[in-house]
Amino acid sequence: MERIPVWLLPLVLAVTQLAVWPGIPLASDDRLSAPAGATGVAATLVATVALLWRRSAPPAALGVVAAALTVGTYGVPADALLVVSLADLITLYSIAVLRPLRLTLGIAAAVMLWQAALIATTTGLNDEYALELVSILVLYSTVVAFGRARHRWHAERAKAAGRLAEAEDRRARAADTERHRLARELHDVTAHHLTSIVVIASAAQRLGGTRPDLVAEAREFAARTGRDTLAALHRLVALLQLPDERPGPVAARLRELAEGFRLLGQRVTVRAAPDDLPPATTEAVCGITREALTNTLRYAPAGGVDIRLAPVTGGLELTVDDDGAHTDGVTGMGSGRGITGMRERATALGGTLTAGPRPGGGWRVRAVLPVTSAPAPAPGRRQLPGAEHVIDVVVFLLALFVPVGALLISDDDPDTAGAPVPLLILVASAHAVPVIWRRTRPWAVLAAVALTSWLLPALMAAGLVAPALGWFMLAGLGAEAVAVYAVARYAPRNNLTAMAIPAALTAAVLAAGFTLALDAPPEEDVPFAVWVIFMSVVVGCPLAVPMTGSWLTGFLVRRRRAELETREHDAVASSTAQAIWEAGLERARVAAGLQAAVLRDTARVATAADAGDLDQVLTSARAALEAMRGLLNGLRAEPDPARDAGERDPQPTTAALPGLADRWRANGREVGLEIRGAGRVLPADVDLSAFRVVELLLAGDTGPVSVSVDLSGDLLRISVRPMPADEGGEIAAGLRARLAAVGGSMATAGDGLPEILLPAAAHPGESRPVSSPTPPAGTIPADDGPGTPAGDDKEVASSPSG
Repeated sequence: MERIPVWLLPLVLAVTQLAVWPGIPLASDDRLSAPAGATGVAATLVATVALLWRRSAPPAALGVVAAALTVGTYGVPADALLVVSLADLITLYSIAVLRPLRLTLGIAAAVMLWQAALIATTTGLNDEYALELVSILVLYSTVVAFGRARHRWHAERAKAAGRLAEAEDRRARAADTERHRLARELHDVTAHHLTSIVVIASAAQRLGGTRPDLVAEAREFAARTGRDTLAALHRLVALLQLPDERPGPVAARLRELAEGFRLLGQRVTVRAAPDDLPPATTEAVCGITREALTNTLRYAPAGGVDIRLAPVTGGLELTVDDDGAHTDGVTGMGSGRGITGMRERATALGGTLTAGPRPGGGWRVRAVLPVTSAPAPAPGRRQLPGAEHVIDVVVFLLALFVPVGALLISDDDPDTAGAPVPLLILVASAHAVPVIWRRTRPWAVLAAVALTSWLLPALMAAGLVAPALGWFMLAGLGAEAVAVYAVARYAPRNNLTAMAIPAALTAAVLAAGFTLALDAPPEEDVPFAVWVIFMSVVVGCPLAVPMTGSWLTGFLVRRRRAELETREHDAVASSTAQAIWEAGLERARVAAGLQAAVLRDTARVATAADAGDLDQVLTSARAALEAMRGLLNGLRAEPDPARDAGERDPQPTTAALPGLADRWRANGREVGLEIRGAGRVLPADVDLSAFRVVELLLAGDTGPVSVSVDLSGDLLRISVRPMPADEGGEIAAGLRARLAAVGGSMATAGDGLPEILLPAAAHPGESRPVSSPTPPAGTIPADDGPGTPAGDDKEVASSPSG
């Protein structure tokens, strides 16, 4: 989204002002005093140069503009600097767009007081002073309202950029995340039991001469455990081959999950009440449910499972209950029913998760998740009207201003001398007031405006208003133009909005034609109806141009915004689909690996045990372990040529900060980024936290910003200028959580503003490069040979990850 160069508007303003004054007086040889000319030129140049900082430092720019205009007001003739006087409105608009609401309102109040003081000291407290104060209030409130509406637009684009960044982050981590999850699952399902077979069979071989009973026990244990392990592996392969989870309503996705597990022998019922959930909540619900169903398949195969999703006070409750009726599964396999992974999903959204036996038997997983929504207003605190409400009122006043203003200005006209002014103002108000609801009910507004356009002709026909005031009806046709624009911009069915043009024109031109026909009656031989049609055509031809223009403007604005939102949505959807595809590839590869070697050797364990061949049991178990180890080693460090060549997107660490800045710049924001000591090896948790801190501070505002990250010292220093506003305290809470997690702190920098400090010294043994992928949470135990105790299995622990 390209923005207008910051210098263009000041240049146009300065050239126009100097051309109007003092240019025109000098060109026409009017007498112009040298001090006045010098003062006007100086005030113009200072005010327009100050506009160059309206984006980076708008309050300061407004202060300079106000000082220049004050000097110019007292040093030049009245209205001489009318063009450059728009500079304070421009800077106030920038403040409304780029700065917090409270600061904007305070500055707007100060500017209105300044303008009121200027008028009072230059023209005095005359009869028109009150009207001028009202004009100041309406004008500056309108500027602030439009600025805040633009602020919200920027905020929405910033949120869209954040959603895209999250989707890109998920896509970049999709394959790694799936590999880590599968590594944990494979280790839980098979590694411990296969190792136990090796240990027990080896012990039976060594002691078989003195303890023959151990051989029989070892064969029985190997046969039973081998069959259980083989069944668990078959179920895991079936799970890996289930359809990928796709974005969609949560109820449909839960039913799809349930159907997949029914094919595996589970009796699953689903009761899901809410359906319109935020994407993050939907993903958490489906992920927790999938893990819980996987656990029921492992611990209570062919059992009954009840899934219930229902709203509760403060959020959403998900329960997954199994009856625990069957216990012939691989009992003892796994590590805590996968509770850790489910709890991580819940806590990531600020929710809670509990799991444990049910009183009547079976197992229950219960998660309470918050549903993201707009924060409730503080109790007892009155909410200020939003920018849209102010704009609605301003549009109503503008639609009312033209007819009422024309009526008041022409009070010396003989035709309006005896006009019922209160009645006419009431008619104009009734005609214009529907436009307040143009955003929510555009077609109804158009119908109301069309109907009220006949109020004045009806009063004329009844003799309550003189026909000579027919022009009053034409002056109020601005409401029709607003209604046509509203239909094109806000109506739900875009393909029918063009019908607003003939609908508005038909009602308006007939009413106007009837009004003008009353004012200028036809000749006796011309029927009145024909005369009305003729007058309607006379009015309708020129009126069709603004009506069509209003519709076209609304249509283009709507299409532009729709195209932008569609691009944002498609980008997120594309990244999400890519992440699902990459995760599916990993599952397919693991399933193929399991079927190629691990399943075959595990099946031989049970077969050899049944045949009483303990040597073959030991050989097959070791072969299955070796195949499993090779598969898991591939999961731990899967080669990726694109990544090795530096083509893969950087992970969310300090190495990814330039990409984060580029995404903000792509949305039209000025972001400066300076990184000193780039490429330094950092602890993984600090590296991730540094990225998240910068991401959090950038998301807190939409104005120009400068980010500095210093990696060269013992402390990683982060400074963001200006710091974002934090009226609700969300940014401070997020910073506290991030800093507490890695032992960071906040301090005061040399410029007197806050900076964030993180420990940059590497943890003992930390040697991974900054952007290296995090290893999986666990790997298969190393087989140190016969006699290695099962409790001595070694695992590679993962480093912290976000």
